[in-house]
Amino acid sequence: MNQEFNITEEKSAFSWVPGVIQNDFLRKAIALFFAFLLYFTVTIRLGVEEKIGGVQVEIELPPTLVNLEKPRPVTLVIKGSKKVLKDVTSSNLKVRAKVLKKHFSPGAAYLLRLTPQDVDAPFGVSVIGVEPRDLVLNLDRKISKKVPVKAAFQGERNLQRDYAVGSVKFTPSEVLVTGPESIIDDVSEVNTVPIPLDSNVVDSFEFKAKIPSSESIDVTPNQVVAQVPIIRQNITRTIKSVPIKLLETPQSKGDYEVELLSSPHVDVTVNGPKGAVLLLKPQAVKAYIDLTALDESGTFSVNVDCWVDATGNMKIDNIYPKNVSVKITRKSK
Repeated sequence: MNQEFNITEEKSAFSWVPGVIQNDFLRKAIALFFAFLLYFTVTIRLGVEEKIGGVQVEIELPPTLVNLEKPRPVTLVIKGSKKVLKDVTSSNLKVRAKVLKKHFSPGAAYLLRLTPQDVDAPFGVSVIGVEPRDLVLNLDRKISKKVPVKAAFQGERNLQRDYAVGSVKFTPSEVLVTGPESIIDDVSEVNTVPIPLDSNVVDSFEFKAKIPSSESIDVTPNQVVAQVPIIRQNITRTIKSVPIKLLETPQSKGDYEVELLSSPHVDVTVNGPKGAVLLLKPQAVKAYIDLTALDESGTFSVNVDCWVDATGNMKIDNIYPKNVSVKITRKSK
């Protein structure tokens, strides 16, 4: 009873399908499929031809090779019905071609032949040809090597006059660069993106600096930690032809005649904070010889001393000449 009910229920579920279709349904479905296939085959064969330009080519490369130039677009000759072709553009078409490593020869151009089988086209579109059918590729080996990192700065001139950047240290100190052998061979270091500096920077600091990659070179890692030391910068400056003054005791002043047998001028080298040294006026540098210990006539070699009449914690690095010859003659009373 239940079996009969199920059969009846199944028949009612397909009651909307005409009996002519229900009879021998599988054979009719197969025939319908081949009818559609025949329709599209005839449509394509009897369809129109059209050329679509500007189709990009995607190159599949072995992992050890790199293409130095982007392949130029190609033109495809396609065929199909007018209704189908009116919606076909270069973006609907894709060309994928594979480079075989066994055909690669270092330093030589690689000739890649394109065929219709390399093209992905929409349903109902047949690819008849590719123009040009041969692409000339400039291939190179892909290599990697480690290189040191170098700091780049932005606004270094904006630092206060007495401050400068010391020797920057990076963590890691080296990065891995990967790319074409012909380019990587010439890479000896890589620069960070510019590290910002301004007049407010007076202390050392840490900065996470990115290392930009280029179209040809990949950098790993692409970020390093920079330890940037800011140092108080001292410089030296030589003041030329500083006049030599005589230092005598008040009691002996006028009792002697002093004659400089050497040049009455010396060159004085001053060291100190950059700002103070650059602003130093020559007349603030005082050179002298001390005659207070000389109480008799004669010719003497005397040391030249010097001091700076200015603020800024400056010191004397050198005096040239360091000694001068002096002739002292006691005046008769």
